[in-house]
Amino acid sequence: MKIIRQSQFILFFFLFLVPLLAVGADSEEQNAASSRQNTENPQKQTQSYRLAASDKISIRVFNEENLNLETTLGNTGIISYPLLGDLKLKGLTLNEIESLITKGLKGPYLLDPRVTVTMVEYRSFFINGEVTKPGGYPFQPGLTVRKSIALAGGLSENASKEKLSIIREIDASKTPKKAEFDTEVNAGDIVIVMEYQQVYLNGEVKKPGGYHFKPGLTLRKAVALAGGFTDRASHDKIFVIHEGSSDQAPVKGKLEDIVQPGDIITIKQSFF
Repeated sequence: MKIIRQSQFILFFFLFLVPLLAVGADSEEQNAASSRQNTENPQKQTQSYRLAASDKISIRVFNEENLNLETTLGNTGIISYPLLGDLKLKGLTLNEIESLITKGLKGPYLLDPRVTVTMVEYRSFFINGEVTKPGGYPFQPGLTVRKSIALAGGLSENASKEKLSIIREIDASKTPKKAEFDTEVNAGDIVIVMEYQQVYLNGEVKKPGGYHFKPGLTLRKAVALAGGFTDRASHDKIFVIHEGSSDQAPVKGKLEDIVQPGDIITIKQSFF
């Protein structure tokens, strides 16, 4: 009887549980692939790109020179096109515009219009903060935060590689979201590179000054960044002024205490 039950369990495991596990793994893999697809496949990103103000496009109709047009979308997203009049292109993809114009020309004006719409220049994205040349730059398919920083001349001396954020054009709240170097950037997005935060050490350390703050930094590690204690330093007389504290009074610290951004750390001299 025990052998039969074990056999039934094994049969259930392979028939039901293993396929479910496989489906879960496939789902995770598909989600990861989906998050990378635009940056890894710029052509696909171009196909799904939807026009907005400042996008410049070229419209060509085979063997119909008078129907060829190069134009930049204004704020309304409406262009004036020969024979068809005003066309609202804002929010459409290139393929959708081709279909719209083909449908309008076919029959009344042309038997078999062959319409091609291509991008001439994408609208800008913007990068602000600690880069060499902040400002607006033309979007390009496959753009990432890393590439956008390169277009802006690279990071400044004070830039934090950990404090990157992005404001999405499609986000009505315009809330900055945390970004990584490989985060995808779309047209109209705003990339923000923040200044790195510092902690300051003075007194009996070998190299007093400001040092790059990182989460998890302790007083012991901060002293090490400053070259370590001098021979005259008292390891028990460490005082910290926390940035933003109301009275700015020094607080006695221990080597394992966690340091906060903007802390001023003073190592006192030993008299023995």
